[in-house]
Amino acid sequence: MAGEDGSTIKKSWKIPLFDLSFGEEEKEAVSRVLSSGWITLGEETEQFEQEFARYVGTKYALFFSSGTAALHVAYISAGIKKESRVLVPSYTFVSTVTPLIWCGAHIIFGEISGERNLNLSHREIDDKKPEFAVYVPIAGFMEGLAEFAEESRKRKVVLIEDCSHAHGSILNGKRCGTFGKVGVYSLYSNKNMTTGEGGMLVTDDIEIYKKAKLLRSHGMTRLAYERYRGESEVYDIVEIGYNYRATEMQAAIGRVQLKKLDRMNEKRRELVRLYRSLFAEVNEIKIPFTHFGTGSNYIFPILVPAEKRAAILHKLTQEGIQTSWHYRPVHTFSAIKKKVGLFHLPLTESIAQREITLPLYPDMSPEMVREVVNATKDSL
Repeated sequence: MAGEDGSTIKKSWKIPLFDLSFGEEEKEAVSRVLSSGWITLGEETEQFEQEFARYVGTKYALFFSSGTAALHVAYISAGIKKESRVLVPSYTFVSTVTPLIWCGAHIIFGEISGERNLNLSHREIDDKKPEFAVYVPIAGFMEGLAEFAEESRKRKVVLIEDCSHAHGSILNGKRCGTFGKVGVYSLYSNKNMTTGEGGMLVTDDIEIYKKAKLLRSHGMTRLAYERYRGESEVYDIVEIGYNYRATEMQAAIGRVQLKKLDRMNEKRRELVRLYRSLFAEVNEIKIPFTHFGTGSNYIFPILVPAEKRAAILHKLTQEGIQTSWHYRPVHTFSAIKKKVGLFHLPLTESIAQREITLPLYPDMSPEMVREVVNATKDSL
């Protein structure tokens, strides 16, 4: 299996969990930056931010060194502080939660909607009475987000979107990150588009944008690139901030990847349609989000009988097929229990014990999908 973040190193896998979709364009973009002589936050980053904001449909975007860094700053900029009541899914990667711990927030884990929709249920808002809520569209499927946003608005709950699965996803004509106060995209290596490490904060709120921009770079009023361009040499430190800047090389890669994103997502959708059709008659396998719209298909999760999960994983590994687990619920980790306390989420825990993530990436062939499906069927 891959790590729980989905990371993988190519070795003997016949069919890996994911693979990078890099070409000559990315190499040329990095070479261009290296030749420029300016490799930290500068013009390339500014261009990437503007292009990303246009793509998502927000006024502002800020590029960060990681999705976790961007989430940390988004949480602070949205107003989360010590003892703020924050509703968050446990069915996510731990990085959704750890920045909340750094903020000193009062974390409330919420339950998912069901086996067809693995996203946080909007009913949890009324049940848990939070001040803030974090929504993660699992596998890039945003179904339930509109209802969640409406319930948040009615209850005066500040909505923050962790869009780490949803690059290119659309719901009701809107991209992820535009339903709440602020959204964050991870640009980690296994995402639908990547800068290696990196994250992007998006918002329409000018105050969130200004605060996030300050916090990203030590709370400085003038950045090095602005001074290099001849703007004022005088600067002040007006916030106690962080060093969460990304590099120009990452931004250059990101600009190329953004142009390819829709095309790569369409390849993912074709492969998912094939997966679904080949699994259609297998009663023991349930496929979440089957009846929902066209998400980004970041991962392809299936649900199997809990008592057969280990045997299926063993069979796929023997066949050279890499799998992963999305996700072990965050509330079950030892360090989280120590920091947050004990939670019991029966549905989340049950689904997690049945989930297997199968290989999915744009350069995967239909023949490879058929091989994965046949091996899975054989294991049953």
